[in-house]
Amino acid sequence: MIGSIRKHSNWLWAIIVTAVIASFVIWSDAGGGRNSFDFGGTDFGKLYGRPITRDQLLKARTAVSVDDALRGGRARGASADNERQVAELMVLQAKVKEMGIQVSDDAVGKYLRENFKDASTGTFNYDVFIQNLLQRTRIDESTFLEHIRQQVAIQHMVETVGAASRLVTPREVESDYRRDNERWVTKAALFSVSNRVASITAKPEELTKFYSNRIAYYRIPERSVLVYVRFDATNYIAEAESMISKEAGFTNRLEEFYKQRGAEMFRDENDKVLSKEAALRKIRDEASSQGALGLARQAAVRFNDELGALTNVTASSFAMTASKLKVPLRSTTPFRTGERIMGLETVQSLPQRVAGLNAETPYTEPLDGDGFVVIPMLQTKLPPEIPSFETVRERVLQDYKMDRSRAATREAGEKFQATATAGLASGKRFADIASSEKVSVISVPEFTTAAQNVAGLDSRLNLYLVRNAATSAKSNGVSRYTESSDGGFVLYLEKKEPVSDEAVKLALPTALAEARQQRRMAVFQSWFASEFQKSGALASKPTTLSGVPPAQ
Repeated sequence: MIGSIRKHSNWLWAIIVTAVIASFVIWSDAGGGRNSFDFGGTDFGKLYGRPITRDQLLKARTAVSVDDALRGGRARGASADNERQVAELMVLQAKVKEMGIQVSDDAVGKYLRENFKDASTGTFNYDVFIQNLLQRTRIDESTFLEHIRQQVAIQHMVETVGAASRLVTPREVESDYRRDNERWVTKAALFSVSNRVASITAKPEELTKFYSNRIAYYRIPERSVLVYVRFDATNYIAEAESMISKEAGFTNRLEEFYKQRGAEMFRDENDKVLSKEAALRKIRDEASSQGALGLARQAAVRFNDELGALTNVTASSFAMTASKLKVPLRSTTPFRTGERIMGLETVQSLPQRVAGLNAETPYTEPLDGDGFVVIPMLQTKLPPEIPSFETVRERVLQDYKMDRSRAATREAGEKFQATATAGLASGKRFADIASSEKVSVISVPEFTTAAQNVAGLDSRLNLYLVRNAATSAKSNGVSRYTESSDGGFVLYLEKKEPVSDEAVKLALPTALAEARQQRRMAVFQSWFASEFQKSGALASKPTTLSGVPPAQ
């Protein structure tokens, strides 16, 4: 694969580079279009044993692309997630047709008013919305309305399939609501590991034994070192500016682009609309930055072509090529498989790409970072090693102290839990027990079993752990010792305060609707999982999914 990339890097990168000015992202305006895809092929797989037609596939792909655009994203092209989403939509569309679900214009209008109304005014202006939609996404009115009609049809299908949700009774919901919303009144006795570390000492023989028992923990795994050349876009800004200044009609194109997008599309960091002059300046700066990045890519391609002309690329020949083209040669610090590579963190998927390098394919094609292009090469791999005790002595000492501190903290917490259990059983107050044992106690803000966060919760406590501890305790009782990040705690459950009847009465209608909606979706998802499996939509994994164009 990489050999092919090296041989054909000129045409492969021409998609991105070519003439720099022509490749500016702002002029592409969601380019690609329908002509970027090949309509060749006739085998699109099968759905419920019947061949998938080109129209079926195109309709589903269009729906995926429109959905992406409406959510503020871009068409994703061929990928595993994209392929599955297209397949799922084909199944949904097939079931809508099979069930004979029809959607009225009134239903479409209601959906639009409820889902696309202005957040500030609560109103929906259809004409303005369609105009803005076309400017922002290039989705035309008929494509958009067809997509909405399809969404409403799927909603109707969810309602039909999930009809069993109506069997959820008010009594069930009331019981669940009372359980989930009773308030727990608790206190926590805290035990800290960090407060004990300073008092821990270690004899030499204890330290060496601790190291010997955990020697695998201190083993240094295999590490890699890369050499690389980096082409920063900032080095090409002046050249890009010069090209822009020589570009005939560039100013007119700026004006045209500004007019096409509309003033509302150009805003500052405070979301205020920019003046026309500021907007044009911003567009020009973006064009300059994109042009500089394009030039950096061209330089990277030239370097890549030089390497591709060599019979065998080694660290030495890589360095000679860098010297020949007057590009600084850099190297990374040793890193483990999957670790971030310092200095190259913004290069997407670089750890995974590097993991595949070897003597046969020692370097990658040019890769984009944040404002630069890089070509990395595997220089060497450092074998695993076991460090000597002396080289890691300080680390072993800190680990030993932390281990002993945590053990002592756990012992103190478990001892207090037993003391508190016995004391409460004999009628003593929790506060008095904690005071006599010189244990730090804090009040925990009231919470419910349904709470996802609790305002004012002490940073040393984790809500998930607190909730679990409270569940295991009885009123006027304590939980078992629970370990946390800096030690642990014993929770005292003072009482549970039930929800008032008035609060239940007010909340029940909403709770009942939500419960039925959850049941409806659960029923539908279970049904759809079965239908998707039966459909065989991805069984043959048709390669021609990527050959159907997304909507523009």
